[in-house]
Amino acid sequence: YLQTGPEKYYRQGIESPTELSSGFPRSREELYQYESLILGDIEESFFNADQLQMIEDFVAERGGGFLMSGMIDEGFISTPIADVLPVTLIEESFLPSHLRGGIRRGTQATGELFFPRLTNNGEFSPLLRLAADDSENDILWRQLTELQGVYVTGRIKPGATVLMEHPLLQYQNQALPLLATQRFGSGRSVALTTASTWRWQMMMPSADESHETLWRQLLRWLAVSAPERVTIDFDREFYNVGDEVNITATVLDMEYGPDNDATLWMQTNNPLDIVTDSPMEWDIEEDGVYRASFVVEEEGVYDLLVDVASAAGEGASGAFEKRAAFVVTPSLREYNNAAMDGGLLARIAEASGGTYFNVDGIDALADTVEFTPNAFSQEVQIDLWDQPWLLALLISLLCLDWVARRLKGLS
Repeated sequence: YLQTGPEKYYRQGIESPTELSSGFPRSREELYQYESLILGDIEESFFNADQLQMIEDFVAERGGGFLMSGMIDEGFISTPIADVLPVTLIEESFLPSHLRGGIRRGTQATGELFFPRLTNNGEFSPLLRLAADDSENDILWRQLTELQGVYVTGRIKPGATVLMEHPLLQYQNQALPLLATQRFGSGRSVALTTASTWRWQMMMPSADESHETLWRQLLRWLAVSAPERVTIDFDREFYNVGDEVNITATVLDMEYGPDNDATLWMQTNNPLDIVTDSPMEWDIEEDGVYRASFVVEEEGVYDLLVDVASAAGEGASGAFEKRAAFVVTPSLREYNNAAMDGGLLARIAEASGGTYFNVDGIDALADTVEFTPNAFSQEVQIDLWDQPWLLALLISLLCLDWVARRLKGLS
C-alpha cells in the first residue's frame, strides 16, 4: 500500500475492503498473514515501537522476508530494524564530506549516475541471473542503463552477503553495498541502497524484461523462507501397492507458533473415487505435529484434504485446510535392492563352505572348482583298458555275432 495523505492509503491486491484500511498492521496476527515485507523511502516516525518490534519478530520468528529500499532513515539506528538489516546504519554527520549530500542530489558523489558492479557472489547468485548462460548473462548486465544515487551505510554485518556494489565510492575501505542479503532468525533480509532500479524499466526498450526478472527473483527469494500455517509431509517420495503411508501435518497458530490445540481431519480420495475420513492424532513429543497412517491398496493418484480447526488462544480461532497428493505404483518388491551385495554373498559362501568370487578374482574360479574335497566325496582313478569286465564284454559280443551268422546260414 502507499500513503497518499494523513490517514489516507492507496491499497492494491487486497482481499477485503478492510485489509490495511488503517495503515500498517498493528498486531502480529494481522502482519503474519503476509510472507514478505518491503519498505521504501519511509521514515522511522511512521511506525510506533510495537510495530518496529513486530517487524523484527516477523522475520526472526514468522520466517518472513524483509527488504528495505532507497533511503534508510537515520531514525532507524538503534531500533529493531537496524538489527534485521544486513548492513550497519551510520549517521550522516559521521561520514566523510564526499559521502554526504543524500541519495538523489546529482551535485554530490552519492547522487551521481553509475553502473553497478556485481561482486563474485553476485555473478553466481540466482537472484541476479538474467540468463542461464554466463556469457549471455554478462552481456545483458552490460546493456542495462545506469542507476542514480546510493544511500551510504556502514560496515557489512558478519554473515551477510554483498551481491552488488558501487564501482567507485567506498567507506572504511569497503565499496558501498548496493544489494546485500542475510539470514535473520527463521527469515531473510535485504538492503537495496538505491531507489533507481526503475531506470532499468523506464530507460530500457519496452521488450526488455530485465527489471521484471530481477524483482521477481528477489521477491521469490524473500518469500520462500516463510512457512505456511499448515504443511503436509510424507515419509517417502513414492509408494507401491500394499505400502503403509505415514502422513505428518505441522500446524501453526495465528502468530506462527506451534499449535497443539487444533483438531485435524484427513479426507482421502483413492483412485476409485472412494472417500474416507479419519482423524489425525497430535504427536505428544513434538509441538504442532499431527500424524496419521493407512495402507494403500489401489494403484493411481490419491488426493488428501486435511481440514484444520484451530483454537490456539483468544482471537486465534479459525478453520482452514491443506491439500496434497501422492502416487501409488504397482508393487516392485521383487526388484527392491536388486543390486549385487558382495558382503551378503561372501557371508553365504562362508556359511555353506563355498567361495565368493568377484570380477577381479574370476581367474581363480576354474582352478578352485576343478576339485573341492569334502566329507562326502573321494577321488578314484581307474584304467579301463585292462578291466576284466571289458574283456568279458568283447568275448560276449563276438559270440553273439557267431550265433547270429550260424542261424542265418552264413559262414
